[in-house]
Amino acid sequence: MRRRRQRDPQAGHFLALSLLIMGLATPLFLWSSAPPSLNGCDESFYAQMAREILSRGAWLGPTFLGQPFFEKPPLLPWLVAGSYSLGGVNEWTARLPGILSALACIPLIGWIGKQFLAPRSAILAMIVLPLCFLWVQEGRLVGQDVPLTLIELVGIAALVAGIQGNRAWYWAAGIAFGLGLLMKSVMILLVGLALLPYMLTRRERWAMSVQFWLGLCSGLLLFFGWGVAASWRHGGVWQSLLGKVQDLGAESFHANNGWFYYLWHIPSHGYPWTVLSILGLVILIRERPGRTLLIWSLPLVLLLELEVYATRTHYYTVQLYPWLALLAGVALDSATFRWRERGMDLRQKPRLGRWISAGLAVIGFGVLGVGIAGTLGLLEVEDLASHWGALIAIGLIYTLLPPIWVWRRALQGSEVVWISLLFSASIITLISILSRPDFGNFNPSLAEFSRQQAQCAQGADCRVILPQTEAVDIGRSGIADVCQAQAYAFYTPNPGQWVGDQDLRQGNYGDYLWVSPVQQETQGAELRSLQSLTTLQGWQLMRRSAAPS
Repeated sequence: MRRRRQRDPQAGHFLALSLLIMGLATPLFLWSSAPPSLNGCDESFYAQMAREILSRGAWLGPTFLGQPFFEKPPLLPWLVAGSYSLGGVNEWTARLPGILSALACIPLIGWIGKQFLAPRSAILAMIVLPLCFLWVQEGRLVGQDVPLTLIELVGIAALVAGIQGNRAWYWAAGIAFGLGLLMKSVMILLVGLALLPYMLTRRERWAMSVQFWLGLCSGLLLFFGWGVAASWRHGGVWQSLLGKVQDLGAESFHANNGWFYYLWHIPSHGYPWTVLSILGLVILIRERPGRTLLIWSLPLVLLLELEVYATRTHYYTVQLYPWLALLAGVALDSATFRWRERGMDLRQKPRLGRWISAGLAVIGFGVLGVGIAGTLGLLEVEDLASHWGALIAIGLIYTLLPPIWVWRRALQGSEVVWISLLFSASIITLISILSRPDFGNFNPSLAEFSRQQAQCAQGADCRVILPQTEAVDIGRSGIADVCQAQAYAFYTPNPGQWVGDQDLRQGNYGDYLWVSPVQQETQGAELRSLQSLTTLQGWQLMRRSAAPS
């Protein structure tokens, strides 16, 4: 007879706390000092595909400028299109799926952590995750990786619940696997492989479970059902998907990112939490490797897989950050182990707090010196000009950590003060970055031009008016300008088709055309018969001379 798992009496309080942390983190994903604008690669691409889904009804086979695109699965454009249908086509609704996914990961990683770690470690991890710069940055963009991470965490949480005895959750795990395939195809398999150490040690719980295999089949059916239907309608689906995977695996699309890329990028883009996560990893492996196997083995194996993969880029690491947050939570919990009020416990554990304090204080002195030098005009770094005050504040906070540890016996609530200062340094860092007018604002001139055109369409007096009903084609010259061409496609009211160099020479375009700077330089002779209407960021809006005024 199967033993019923006892209900956790603290589950409600833990859920309420996780939702509170998620609510407090929300401003980090919504506040902006300037109107946002999408970047060319990949935000505008997915945003435009979603717009075409609504305008053309191309749900089965999403298109970009009318051409079916199957190099990546369609779940992200579907989500963005759904967001458009609720709030209209704009930058915020395009980014909403990523923002909601980043926030939803907070309680999920807390629940997963609570199954294997002390509740305090899980709570600290939930606070750490939205304080990692890369997590906030990627969560505020239109991209696949944060929603993919949410799907992965849902699947892992459901798998853990199934292994713990509630086998109905295996269905949710299987569906999550299928949704992961629909989000980013084989990228979900990397996490599946990283789960193997944990799953093999619990194989008696799932290997003979009918629900597990039926759930897995349901997820595969979800993905292959879409693929078969799309192939029947459009053709070439599987060739495009497999071809993209082979290209990424065969050669690096970021040639400068060598094997050491992740070794510096991850620590620097989640500091200090990504550094503390290394301490958490060591603590778990030394003290309780069996019980916490999932928490430390999954990020370790996933990082090794990413290192082996030929293409290395920053957004691949997004999937690691919830697990790094958990490991950082372990380090923080261990550093303040039974360090309460008067700090009576003077055994080995509190020494970790001393080491962390000393290490951050060394960094703090350097940061404080840079901030003071910049404020006094002794150091001129344009990118840091708006951050001198924040650097001084962060430096002061880090230098306060050792005195608080030394005086912990005399300070009331010294543990809370110590941890609060750590968190406040990261909050100041994020606020300083979010206050920059260029954060999340990649094409301000183009976005402003688009807003002006919307006002022109409503009757405002404008010198240049983009056609609202007649198509404006988008020029591009191969890879050289494809990213910015995607941005012009999204910010054009009625974009037409791609116009490459050969099409430009043959006159295969409509009456209106955005001509890229590369085409202006290489195809100048072909443009003499066109009338230039306006120039924006080097791009020219041109019209056939014979076109009516």
